[in-house]
Amino acid sequence: MIYIMEEHKIYDSIAPFYDVEHALFQEDLDMYLNYAELCGGTILELACGSGRVLLPLARAGYTVTGVDSSAEMLALARQQVQQAGLDTRCTLVRQDMRALQLGRKFRMAFIALGSFGHITTRKEQQQVLQGVRAHLGMGAFCIIDISNADARYMEDAGGHVLHQGTWRREDGTILTHFVSPASAEDRHLLELTHFYDQHRQGGPVQRTVATTHLYLFERSEMELLLEQAGFTVKDVYGNYDLSPFQLESPRMIFIAEAR
Repeated sequence: MIYIMEEHKIYDSIAPFYDVEHALFQEDLDMYLNYAELCGGTILELACGSGRVLLPLARAGYTVTGVDSSAEMLALARQQVQQAGLDTRCTLVRQDMRALQLGRKFRMAFIALGSFGHITTRKEQQQVLQGVRAHLGMGAFCIIDISNADARYMEDAGGHVLHQGTWRREDGTILTHFVSPASAEDRHLLELTHFYDQHRQGGPVQRTVATTHLYLFERSEMELLLEQAGFTVKDVYGNYDLSPFQLESPRMIFIAEAR
């Protein structure tokens, strides 16, 4: 059985698989916790998904607002927030980050795990960063984490089907994620076709197909976007251990200060 999702429902469709795939990923948490301690105030997470980073920040005592456009992702986040008893520290808002209207300012904002790369036009990239700046006080931090080495690898792997992982869920269902990348010919843009296959041992496979797009940023391009939006780029790191960025670094992490 195959389900193909419309564009506006993509993130709702993959919400049931997100936590399974990222359950053990914690490499970036110390970085956000350290910057949260430095900023010493309220925190805004854009594209918060099901709360993978938001929850540890709230557990550490910070007041966090999470924004996402997916109702299903936010439903999962809300369930986890309630189960953890963190309702007073977490506010969840369904909004498009390209048209951010929260009516308050924060001491830190961030977009984790490459989500900013899904904003693929220059106008929309500018809208997001200008919206973030409007919600930050002077001297507040903005952190943008962008995939680098993996994204470049996918750019070179067009036409192939890449195995992202296989997991056994608590109910015994086996989940496998494949992705097939295709590169645009006129700019650094990937079209990623995701195949999520679910089955029980010996049973039929249920496949969900979703297509996302990923913009491949150059360092200088991203620095210019941040500067135009009213930020000063303080550091650019190549991984979550805050090592200096190099062309082959796994990540491209921008630490910017609102001016």
